[in-house]
Amino acid sequence: LTPMEYKILTLLMRNPGRVFSADEIYSKVWNEDVCVADNTIAVHIRRIREKVEIDPKKPKYVKVVWGIGYKMEKLP
Repeated sequence: LTPMEYKILTLLMRNPGRVFSADEIYSKVWNEDVCVADNTIAVHIRRIREKVEIDPKKPKYVKVVWGIGYKMEKLP
């Protein structure tokens, strides 16, 4: 993982089940005011999935909650 991917994944893993908007992720990981007009977070999430999911097209761990954000699935 790149350093930014690691920070995003760490944020999600420390808060399983909690949905973070792209703006929240940007704010917490980059420590900057939110001004995300592009797909920066989506690209990072896609790359994380490619590295940690068995089948990135059918993720088990890093999930999208459409229209809201991203979360790490709670594992049993």
